[in-house]
Amino acid sequence: MTNSYTPSTSETADAVFQADHGHIVASLIRVFWDFDLAEEPIQDAFTVALATWPRDGVPSNPVAWIITTAKRRAIDRVRRERVRGEKYSLLTDRGEFDEGVTEILEYAARGIRQDDRLRLIFTCCHPALNMEARVALTLRTLGGLTTHETARAFLVPEATLAQRLVRAKRKIRDAAIP
Repeated sequence: MTNSYTPSTSETADAVFQADHGHIVASLIRVFWDFDLAEEPIQDAFTVALATWPRDGVPSNPVAWIITTAKRRAIDRVRRERVRGEKYSLLTDRGEFDEGVTEILEYAARGIRQDDRLRLIFTCCHPALNMEARVALTLRTLGGLTTHETARAFLVPEATLAQRLVRAKRKIRDAAIP
């Protein structure tokens, strides 16, 4: 009588961690040249493994699966940080971000709640935007209507209105409309 014991997915993940953690970390450090960037995505990969392996089964090469998942997580993190840096740079280059944050903090310290809606109305209704974009953007951002509801009001397909909103927001950003 043979006892065919099959380890659970958590036991398999634990075994991979114990046996191959050094190999996995070394692989990611070789790719990204950064210890911190390597370690957190590996933890995320093991968390994902514990969530997906019970459902999908343990892959034939769990170490490769962990390395691939961790690399993807690390790449996502690098991209997020790059985009965040670019956006912050755009804001600080104009000087508006620091001034706006300082202003908000000063109002908060005095217990005053600043209402930026009037400023947003002027942004949404800027003459650089065509009239339909102005109205649609105002209804969407300040009126609280969904894209679907706004499209119905304009009697246009939702995709058309969504693209109109994207173009209007891009124009506001690119033209540095205050």
